[in-house]
Amino acid sequence: MRRAYVRELKPYSLSGLTREFKMDASRARAIVGELMMRGIMRCRPGEAGDDDPDAETAASDELYQFVFVGIALVGDLVVIAYPKYFRDRRPDEAELQQMLRVLRRDSARTSVAGLSEDGELVDDMLPVMLALLELYAEYGVYSNFVEGRKMNGAGSIDWGRTIGRHLPIINNDRPIYVEYETRRTLRDESDFITRLHRAVLTECSRELAGAGVSELLLLDEVWLSDESVDDFGDAGTLEWRLSRERDTQFVDWKAAVLCLLERYLLCRESAAEREDIRTLGSTCFFQLWEDACKVAFGDELGVRLGELGLELCGVWVGRRSETLLGIIPRPKWERCREYGYAGCGDVATLIPDTVTFAAADGGENVFCIYDAKYYVPSISGKMKAQPGLESVTKQFLYQSAYKDFILAHGFSRVVNAFLVPSDGDGLRKIARVSFTNVMGEVEPPFSNYVDMWALPAREVFDAYLRGERIDGGTMRAIWESEGPRN
Repeated sequence: MRRAYVRELKPYSLSGLTREFKMDASRARAIVGELMMRGIMRCRPGEAGDDDPDAETAASDELYQFVFVGIALVGDLVVIAYPKYFRDRRPDEAELQQMLRVLRRDSARTSVAGLSEDGELVDDMLPVMLALLELYAEYGVYSNFVEGRKMNGAGSIDWGRTIGRHLPIINNDRPIYVEYETRRTLRDESDFITRLHRAVLTECSRELAGAGVSELLLLDEVWLSDESVDDFGDAGTLEWRLSRERDTQFVDWKAAVLCLLERYLLCRESAAEREDIRTLGSTCFFQLWEDACKVAFGDELGVRLGELGLELCGVWVGRRSETLLGIIPRPKWERCREYGYAGCGDVATLIPDTVTFAAADGGENVFCIYDAKYYVPSISGKMKAQPGLESVTKQFLYQSAYKDFILAHGFSRVVNAFLVPSDGDGLRKIARVSFTNVMGEVEPPFSNYVDMWALPAREVFDAYLRGERIDGGTMRAIWESEGPRN
């Protein structure tokens, strides 16, 4: 298997991709076309040779970008598209494994769907394969149990059948049964679904091992069957057998296995009719970064005021059942009428990314407003790729929306920050922005600046996978940076 490493959103010419894929240009062009149809790549007009100064291409040639983070198996080629914040180096094996663990955790929400011949969406095959292997690792092989009986065997005695079918010997007016029937539960190893499950698991493991990605995906090899999946019948027959079995199955994990087997067989049939592309990844990796920051920094937006651990004051005591998100004021629209105005009801309002509280070492209570941005800003000379005007304006509006709550509860300081990923090991403040000429200048505890911090993505995603907050030292560096300032 050939392996190609590409960076998300980096422009590649066709000749550059030909070299990355280690194949001839016609084959590379065909693969690019398939990946573009799946939404994994897109064409970007520009000057040819941006990434490939030696390429003999015309100035009108198109460039291509991967708008995808993850892994794609295309025939004998493994394409690994890594996040754009790895600007100066390729991620190491441990970082790639972590990236794929994050993608596997959210594969149901982020995976890329393909199209069948009739235009209907078809599941991505790779996440289905991985889900089957994960369920096997947790529960084992799908199996049914049959109840059997044996004369004078081991196991519990079936007294009903023993009394009804066998004559006892009476001794001192007490019946003694010389022969008895026992009940035992046996696993039906020859069950059709069990055999199919074993064959599918073996096929999945064999294909991933053959593609050389088992180690990247942290998978153990599974060899359970010598039978081929094709030997079990055509797709229609298998779908009928699985559907019939599902109607009588009430164990949750077994029902999940049956659904996954049906999806796998559908994907398998579809793959035989088109270029075999299997992907695990996301075209919206920014959502995973936002979710990771929420977990790592402890988002409180959905928590009721009465459960925040604050001693509520004034009017807020009567609003204890509302959430931090719910107390943000809403615009008030009124429609014109012949004699005045009439209300139009509630409309959408501001929704921050992450709001949380902190207790700094000096005893200060800090109100934190974070916006996770999947940007890779450039700060050499003129700033590029930074959050836009709308994002900056919203951050100041979020602070204003919580003004009354902050003052009523004695917060010492407001920290307002953009959080962007980096491939480094340390936390780094890279810029700050103010907008006082438009938004107005504010006094402490409020801030006239929104800071931009580059966070170590590895540490943030590690906290996300553990489901815990990030290390306190990293958070304190943000809370205590420069202390109160305006």
